[in-house]
Amino acid sequence: MIYHNHSRINGSNWISENASFRSTPLGTNGTTRCSIVVQTNAAFARSVLDAIRRFSKKGLHGISIHAVASQSDEQTLELIGTLRHHSDVFALLGKNTERVKAALLEFRSLGIPVIALVSDLDASVRTTYIGGDNRAAGQLAGFIFGRSLERELGVQVAIVACNLGYRCWEDREIGFRSLLKERFPQISIVEITTESDSPQASCEAALRMLSNGHAVGGIYNLVGENLGLAQAISKVQLPRRPVYITHELDEAAEPLLRAGAIDFLITQNLESIVNAMKRCVIALRTGTDRPGELNLVPIELVSKFNLQSRTVL
Repeated sequence: MIYHNHSRINGSNWISENASFRSTPLGTNGTTRCSIVVQTNAAFARSVLDAIRRFSKKGLHGISIHAVASQSDEQTLELIGTLRHHSDVFALLGKNTERVKAALLEFRSLGIPVIALVSDLDASVRTTYIGGDNRAAGQLAGFIFGRSLERELGVQVAIVACNLGYRCWEDREIGFRSLLKERFPQISIVEITTESDSPQASCEAALRMLSNGHAVGGIYNLVGENLGLAQAISKVQLPRRPVYITHELDEAAEPLLRAGAIDFLITQNLESIVNAMKRCVIALRTGTDRPGELNLVPIELVSKFNLQSRTVL
């Protein structure tokens, strides 16, 4: 019997519907226990868990999944500690902080493979990474801004950053800055720094910057919280609306994309990530084809005009 443990939303809180775990060891009854912890903003976490749920309904053939969303750093550490005793494979979409890395080393010491999803972790604490090339995604954003604004004098692009420890944010920023510096050095960068990735914090930080009279031709949001930024752009009376590029398609970003508040969205197909994770889990279980350190899925550039034509792999 395949054990499925899905997550749902109760108000603003994500809870597991079934707190029980299998205690059978790897290979017993042909079942491999895969635990997944997702720590990100609520809208994207919902998208990730929904993708896992849809994929699970197709049948996982010997893999049981316990997927749960975490709402805080402390909860993530607590889940890592608990799931260590109930997992044959562990996957994390979370922060690359020292405390998380120390906790994950416990998995490695027990011989339990660790998969980094969407946002990479240090190579020393994970077995493999599954997701898009975030540095290339940042370069793509930089190239679009560069070609759009290269004929303008004194133009600036605002980059929205938040120092919360996600490796994907760091990789996107490195790719973005390096591309602009190499190909379009005439375009300068100003920063919008937020204390958290909440809509209110993003809106307030953006309003402070946009109200200072900067000649902003574009806004690049590498952290993925879009509602607050869209609100700030609509509130400030700018000479012209800046080009807005962001990441990850979820229930918060989709209506903003359809309405034209977001111009371009760089994303990765979550079904492709879950499918790649299944292949990695099977390979780790059987030992027949050990996955490489990097398992990259294609990044996609989405606008409101090709939103419906995205291919689900």
